[in-house]
Amino acid sequence: MSDKQPYAASLSGFKMRSSRVLRKIREGKVARVLKLNTNDAKAAEIFAASQLDAIWVCQEHVSGSFETIEHQIRAAKLYDVDTIVRVARGSYSDYVRPLESDATALMVPHVMNADDARKVRDMTKFAPLGKRALDGGNNDAQFTRVGLADYLETANRERFVLHQIEDPEAMDHLEAMAEMDGVDCLFFGPGDYSLALGVPGQLQHPDIKAVRKRIAEVARKHGKIAATVCGRDQIKDHADLGYNLLSVGADVVALAQYADASMEAFDKQLGTA
Repeated sequence: MSDKQPYAASLSGFKMRSSRVLRKIREGKVARVLKLNTNDAKAAEIFAASQLDAIWVCQEHVSGSFETIEHQIRAAKLYDVDTIVRVARGSYSDYVRPLESDATALMVPHVMNADDARKVRDMTKFAPLGKRALDGGNNDAQFTRVGLADYLETANRERFVLHQIEDPEAMDHLEAMAEMDGVDCLFFGPGDYSLALGVPGQLQHPDIKAVRKRIAEVARKHGKIAATVCGRDQIKDHADLGYNLLSVGADVVALAQYADASMEAFDKQLGTA
């Protein structure tokens, strides 16, 4: 692919899509995210129509294929909504393929130290920042319509990676990770962290609260995004700590609560329990 070819951006007018999340954060606001555990593009479209900033889909714990995730990315883009894909810890292809399907961001689980973060950076950022493999013939580059120089520059600027901090061992390396060029975001995963501390699910345990505060402080100190999950009643508390990307719900939670409440209504009104 070359800017001398007829599909170069300067001739075709095609540009990569910019990130809604990054736009919101650059304005000093908090980005809003919802998680999808289902693989249906309709669920992605239902969420995106609420004008959140990103949907979060997963290949670590969920059975979504690259094809189903590509459909969800496409549904979100109808509403100018980003897609964050939590990847499996695998080869560079596991990282590149969601980006080339036009995911706006990757979430990488259990990043442990600076060397680990550097390897992620090298697989997800183009040179000179990293060593990401180049294609240019897929969704993110408008199927060769975006010129090469524009593609490389925009991909490094408008796509981002969330490094999940989920293990106590990672805390000793937090500063080294946060100060690294190409590390865009520290994402605190309180669930796995609480499990590692021996207090599973106690997300307001004093030790968890201290780590939550520390991660936000370090991320913002180095000009990086601070991200985590929280309940809807905790949004302001987390924003006050410095978090500027918050995931505040999931489709499976909503579906389970709706189904349970509907059956409870039957039991209450007809005594069918």
